[in-house]
This record gives sequence, structure tokens and C-alpha cells, in this order.
Amino acid sequence: MAVDTDAGKLETAKRMGADEALLSGEEAVTRIKDMTRQQGAQLVLDMVGIDPTLRMAAQVARVLGHLTIVGLGGGALPVSFSTPPHECSVASPYWGSLPELMEVITLAQQQKIKMLLEHFPVERANEAYQLLHDGKIQGRAVITPHP
Repeated sequence: MAVDTDAGKLETAKRMGADEALLSGEEAVTRIKDMTRQQGAQLVLDMVGIDPTLRMAAQVARVLGHLTIVGLGGGALPVSFSTPPHECSVASPYWGSLPELMEVITLAQQQKIKMLLEHFPVERANEAYQLLHDGKIQGRAVITPHP
């Protein structure tokens, strides 16, 4: 399931293989709970890392589930006796291990990973950062130096 505030990005998520694409908010929390028979998601990946997304991540994770904070938005995960759910692990990795990188490379070679990339020459780096800031990049921006 993909959750976002941008309908266009949700359409992209559906094209990339998401079973569900939900506009962020309480209705998304309810839908996720309904789809998981009130258990919550086994794995939650917060790709933004701001207060509202982290709050939602804690709401939709399940007991014994896993929540990974990928985004560097500077938010704080609300932690209390009941949130995140009991025995839900939380990780905020900055990068993976060498064996994990090798697994990702193998998956990419097998074409099991779909990527959306927008390439920018180094002269357009500021433009790329502004587009990222404005949420207008579909996928990832890659700044490429001159050969």
C-alpha cells in the first residue's frame, strides 16, 4: 500500500505495482486497518520522516511489526506505552550493509526493482533540489557530473 498527499504520485505508485494507493489522512489509517483485519501493517516504510508521516506510521504498524524511518525530514516518532504497537521494532538506518547492497544489486540485475529516475547535469543541481523540495520529482533525482 502506498500513501501520499499527491494524487499524481499515487498514480505512479499504482503503475509501479502498489496494490492500493491512499491519500494521506485518517481515511488511509482506517483503510489500512480494514485491509489488515485491524492488525496493521507488518512493515511500514516512512520515506518522508516528518511528524505527520511518523504519527501515521505508528498508527498503522502492527504488534510485532517493523517500522523503518527512511526519510530525513527531521520529525519525531511519537512513543508511548501504546504507540508504536507493542514489540514493534523501529529502525532508522542510514545505509545498509555490504551483503544487503549485494542483494539489491542482484535484484536490480534480475530486473525485479523498478526505478524512476530523473537525471540532471551538475549545472542544473539547484533546479533538481528545488524540484525535490517542491515535490515535483517522480522517483529520484540524480545529479551527474561531466565525463
